[in-house]
Amino acid sequence: MARLYRHKRWGWQIHYWIYFSNGTKKKKYRLFKNKLLAQNALRDIEALEYRTLHRTITREDLQYFVNRGLISKEEADRILGGPVEIPTLGELAERFLARSEIECRPRVHQANRVRIQHLLDFFGLDTLVTKIDTKWIEQYRAWRLKTITAATVNKEIIKLAQLLDMALETGVININPARKIKRLRDTRERKPRALTSEEIERLLQVAKAERRLFKGLAYPIILTYLYTGMRREELLYLEWEDVDFERRQIRIQAKIEKDGFVTKTGRARTIGLAQHRAEVLKNLPRKGRYVFGGDSPLIRPDGVTHAFRKLADKAGLPRSVTLHSLRHTYITHLLEKGVNPKRVQELAGHAVFATTWRYAHALPSNKVEEDLLDF
Repeated sequence: MARLYRHKRWGWQIHYWIYFSNGTKKKKYRLFKNKLLAQNALRDIEALEYRTLHRTITREDLQYFVNRGLISKEEADRILGGPVEIPTLGELAERFLARSEIECRPRVHQANRVRIQHLLDFFGLDTLVTKIDTKWIEQYRAWRLKTITAATVNKEIIKLAQLLDMALETGVININPARKIKRLRDTRERKPRALTSEEIERLLQVAKAERRLFKGLAYPIILTYLYTGMRREELLYLEWEDVDFERRQIRIQAKIEKDGFVTKTGRARTIGLAQHRAEVLKNLPRKGRYVFGGDSPLIRPDGVTHAFRKLADKAGLPRSVTLHSLRHTYITHLLEKGVNPKRVQELAGHAVFATTWRYAHALPSNKVEEDLLDF
């Protein structure tokens, strides 16, 4: 049984036993500088003793006790009767990407693959996860900053942290070093680009006259973009059953399908359908499951972006106007009309309010708040 007592010279000491799979046992001890550290370690030591004695210990338990320095790697192998495996970064990456392919949208999964590949190129496919520390991660960050932005480096460090979380959950490591790395500050000042009323009118005129792009549905697609603020995949995968003309609502579902999509935040939401635009959708032919298509979406996501560029060029819009600018326009104009920013966050489907607050420049500014003061 584990025993804690004061050492004559080195502070506090714990004596304990570990039991091997062949029936033998070994007496061990650990020294601690103060009693508090010793008491904290005593709980783990008692668990180690009990589990080795009663043969209820797992590989994950053993790796945890190895990391705590309570047993050696060789002793862990003898307790289990076989080697305790520490996964490599490549093995964790393989498990993570297998789950990512099922749970994430195709574009998100592809981004995960690219970011993880950069990590593997630097740290190595066969590197044991216990070898990765904060100093090595900081070296990786310095290396990547030579070619990419701080924002992109932050995303790659987050991906490394997610990989190491898998090792943390199984007790292979007891601290995730990537979680200790502070994010780099992105000093770029970027304001979302929204279309002006005059630009919207020109774009809609061109879309109405266009018969070739979007398979003849350029006008209803662009109009729906502008009046709902949906993301690209959300619009393409919009189903008739999720359009409620009676209540004038569109339900954006967080569906997870192999050939479908999942919303960026993984959350469903409901947005309104402007009364004077609902008729445009009502008059579309119903050929199948999807509003803009039949039993499959009308066009691939990349195809929509490419087609929009042609429309924008025909309308004489600057190159800074992209397909996503239509979503920016929706959010900006809601704020300009005085809609509560928290409500705009819900309608836009932003996971955090900070994203919505990037549009704060659009808030009505024709009032002088100081006029309210009356001292």
